[in-house]
Amino acid sequence: MTRLRLRILFAAALSIVCAAMPFAPGAYGAECRRKTAGFYLEEAAGPRNLAFSLKSLPASLTGLPGNAGRGREVLVSRQRGGCLNCHKVGALSSIPGQGGIGPALDGAGSKYNDSQLRQVLVEPKAYFPETVMPAYYRSATAASVLTAAEIEDLIAYLKTLK
Repeated sequence: MTRLRLRILFAAALSIVCAAMPFAPGAYGAECRRKTAGFYLEEAAGPRNLAFSLKSLPASLTGLPGNAGRGREVLVSRQRGGCLNCHKVGALSSIPGQGGIGPALDGAGSKYNDSQLRQVLVEPKAYFPETVMPAYYRSATAASVLTAAEIEDLIAYLKTLK
């Protein structure tokens, strides 16, 4: 198995192990979610690390705006993005099996700008060192989970979640 597939498999296994933890009393459940996900965009003190400069990323990976319709397809696809393995989206509540270890993506479009969302998709460990979320795009020459166009499409869909 490739390293990326092992990471995704590990993330899925952790989500299964911690699935009951949101209901666990005390701090253990919260600590389990924090350590396994490491990708909470919001905490009690507000957004974490997203105020850093994003000058290292271009305005768009493709030079073109994304398509929200195609972005929705990437988000719900278990074979492509796999976003719903870890995240929940209230607007998509009819889709079963949404995850709970990552933050709910509701409101992401009003909380974060395109550059912030792009940075988290391309290099999540830059902001959240303990995250199990993989980098979904590497470069035009390296193997990636998603293409640059799919990243931009996903950002366009996330911006509709207000």
